[in-house]
Amino acid sequence: MWTIFKRLGRQKDPESIREFSNDEFEKLKFKARIALVDDDEIPHVKRLQRDGYNIVDLPDITEIDDFIRKKYHVVVLDIQGVGKNLSQNSEGWGLLKYLKTECPHMVVIMFTGADWSVTKYKHLVDMADDFIGKDLEFLDFKSKLDSAIRKAFSPKFHLEVERKKLIQEISNAETFDKIAAIVNAYG
Repeated sequence: MWTIFKRLGRQKDPESIREFSNDEFEKLKFKARIALVDDDEIPHVKRLQRDGYNIVDLPDITEIDDFIRKKYHVVVLDIQGVGKNLSQNSEGWGLLKYLKTECPHMVVIMFTGADWSVTKYKHLVDMADDFIGKDLEFLDFKSKLDSAIRKAFSPKFHLEVERKKLIQEISNAETFDKIAAIVNAYG
């Protein structure tokens, strides 16, 4: 990720930031670290692995710190049936909240085949980068995954994450001196 910021450091205007070309992306997408976390077996995983994707299939996340240390670029996360030992009441939603709070640069796609209450988890829905239904056909699933990988390697996405963090820090500052210290720290 830091190579993206080095490349950005030479840019003056955020609008002039160049995204990866299709040729560059085709080489890059097989380097992305992807985790699919689901208590059910998903047949698309084996096909994606055969196609060259660096994707691991996990039945659950049992050690959250170990999972984070693996620095996945994209996580496809089931809503129900995973994370019960870490977030018993909210399951996958609790994992989403934790991952996006601790690793805001990680792209997280919520994955479900069940009906779920939007009103119960409304405050978490916006944290997800995308949603995929388990009934999605392979090519549609692959297309959503490619979009997530493109986002994970997008300089504009990472700049937006940092912008939001900066705005949050400034809005939480209680004095002008603290705001000045935050602005000076970011340069």
